[in-house]
Amino acid sequence: MKDLDIWLKYTGKVAWPTIILFLSLLSGYILLCYLFKMGFSKVWIACSGAAMAYSMFTVAHEASHGNISGGIRSFKKIENALGWGSSFFLLFPFSAFVVIHLQHHAHTNDPVRDPDNYVNGKNAFLVFFRCLTLIAHYFKLSLGKDSKKNITMKSVRSQSLFFLVFQLTSIGSIILIGEGELLFYVFILPALIAAPVLAFSFDWIPHYPHHNLGKYHNTRAITIPGLEFLSLYQSYHLMHHLYPRVPFYSYKNCFLDYENELRKEKSPIEGFGKYDLQLLRKKNTYFDLLDHKKWNYILEVENVFHETHDAIKIVFRNLDTIPFTYQSGQYVVISDYVNNRLVSRCYSICEDPLTGKLAVAVKRVANGKLSNHLLDVIQSGYKLRVSGPYGQFVLPEVLQNPMLLIAGGSGITPIISMLKTVLHTSNQRVTLLYGCRSAIDVIFEKEIEELSKKHEDRLTYFLSYKILDIKEQSQYFNNISVNTQCYICGPKPMMEASKVVLGSIGISEDQIYTEKFVYASKKLTGYTNHVEILNPNQTSFSVDTSETILEASIRNRKELSHACKMGQCGTCKLKLIEGEVTWQNRDEISLLQHEIDQGFILPCVCKPCTNLKLRV
Repeated sequence: MKDLDIWLKYTGKVAWPTIILFLSLLSGYILLCYLFKMGFSKVWIACSGAAMAYSMFTVAHEASHGNISGGIRSFKKIENALGWGSSFFLLFPFSAFVVIHLQHHAHTNDPVRDPDNYVNGKNAFLVFFRCLTLIAHYFKLSLGKDSKKNITMKSVRSQSLFFLVFQLTSIGSIILIGEGELLFYVFILPALIAAPVLAFSFDWIPHYPHHNLGKYHNTRAITIPGLEFLSLYQSYHLMHHLYPRVPFYSYKNCFLDYENELRKEKSPIEGFGKYDLQLLRKKNTYFDLLDHKKWNYILEVENVFHETHDAIKIVFRNLDTIPFTYQSGQYVVISDYVNNRLVSRCYSICEDPLTGKLAVAVKRVANGKLSNHLLDVIQSGYKLRVSGPYGQFVLPEVLQNPMLLIAGGSGITPIISMLKTVLHTSNQRVTLLYGCRSAIDVIFEKEIEELSKKHEDRLTYFLSYKILDIKEQSQYFNNISVNTQCYICGPKPMMEASKVVLGSIGISEDQIYTEKFVYASKKLTGYTNHVEILNPNQTSFSVDTSETILEASIRNRKELSHACKMGQCGTCKLKLIEGEVTWQNRDEISLLQHEIDQGFILPCVCKPCTNLKLRV
C-alpha cells in the first residue's frame, strides 16, 4: 500500500462517532440544567460542565478540518452547524477558530505566525498565565486591529462580530429571565475552566519545547495506554499534524500503520513502551541535530556583537546544550518577517566548528531586505527561523597542503571559520588576504589579530584597503607554492581576478574553490490567463503561466486567503467553475478525493491552463 493510501483509508466517510459525540454532549448539557434545577452541587455541576466543554472542543476541531463530512457534499451544512453549535459552548466564533487553527497547522512553532505559540512561556508561571488567557488572545486575533490586516481573518470578521453580539444578547436575555446562575455554573464557568486545560493539553504539551519546524519532530505522540480516551486521542497529536484529515478516533490506528516509518525518522514517540522515549524531554525533538542531519529550528539569539559600523555578529543559543555540527565554510538559511512577508537569505557560519557554537555575520547592504532588517531589530532573546547546514564550499577531510584564503568585504565570514579550523586542527601554513574599503570596515578585526599573534609562525596575514584586482593581488602571492589549496569568497570581480593571478603562478583550477550566493527570482514568461473569483467583490487578475494562482493574486495585490502556501492546510480552497488547471503538487495536500471530484482546487499549488472562474 502506497504511503498516500494508508491515511486515505480513514477518510472520505461521514464521521458518525463525532456526530454521536456532539449529540451526547448536547444531551449532557440538558441533563446538567435539570440537575442544577434539582439542587445538585454547584461544584459538581461546574466540573461536569467543564468536562463536557473540553469534549465539545473536539467537535469544533474536527469540523474545522472538514473531518465530520469526510468531504461528502451533502453533509457540509451539517458539519458547519456542528462547528458553530460546539463553538457556542466554548464561547468563541467557529469561523475565527477555523482560521486560527489552520494557521497553527501551517506555521507550527513559528513564534510570529503560529497563534498557539502564545502559550510558549519561559517559565511555569508564564505558561499558566498564557494558557489561562488564550481565549482572550484568540479574540484579539479575530477582532483586534490586526485582524483587519490579515486577509483571511478579515474575511470572517463580520461573522465573529455577529457571533459576539448574538452571544452577549443571549446571555443578557437569560439573565433577565432569572436564569443567570444556571447559565454561569452550567455553561460559562465550565467553558472558562476548560479553555486553559485545552490550551495546556492540546497546545503546550504536544509541541514542547516549541523549537522544531520539521514535520516529523514539531509535535509528539504519547503511547501511554488509556491516555487516548482521556485526551480524545490528542495524545497521538503527531498523527493529526501529519494527516489532519484523519478523524480523531482513527489517530491511534493511523499511528500503528505508520509506526515503523516514524521510528526510523526518530519522531518524538514517548511513553512506557520498550522502544518509547522518556516523557517530555527536549532532546526527543532534537534528533536531527543529534544525528548530524540538516535541521530546521526556531533559534534564540544569545548575543549580538557589533563588529563594525554596519556589520554585526549574531551568536545563537544552543538547544539544550547540544553542540551545533557543521563544516567550516558552510552556511545556514535565516528567515524572518519583513513587512509581514517571510524573507529568507543565506548567511555563512563564522564560528569554529570545534566550539559547537553557531554564529553568522550580517552586513548592511543597499536594498538588503533581511540584512538591514536584522541590523535594525536583532537583540538578545530575539527568535529566528534557521535551517542548515548547507553548502559544498568546505575544507578537504585531510589537510595536507598549505592554504591560501582570500576574502573581500563580508566574504570573510566563511573564510574566518576555515582559518580557525586550519589553525586549530592542523600544522599547515596559512596565508590570508583580506580586502576592505577602509579601516572601519574590517569585520572580525580583533579575532584575526589574535589568531595572527598566536600563530605567527604559521599565519601570514595581508590586509588591503584597495580594490583586489589582478594588479593588487599579484604582489601578495610571490611565495605561494603550486600545491596550495585556495579558497576565495567575495565580490565576483575579485574572485575572477584571483583565478587569473593564481593561474599565472601555476595553481591548477581544481585547487581553487569559490563561494557565492545567487538569489534566483521567478521570471515571468509574459503568457497569461485571466482568473475571475466569484465573490461579493468580483475579484479578477491575470496569472502568468510560470506562477500559481495564489502567487499571482499576491503579485496583483488581490491577495487570496492562505496560510501554508504548500497545499497542506486548505485555507485557500476554491471551487473551479470554468477552465482547467495543472497541479504543481498532488502529494500530501489537504483535499480529499471527494472534494477534488467536486471541483475544489488549491490556488497555492495550481497553475491555470486556461482562463478560470473560481468560487469562494
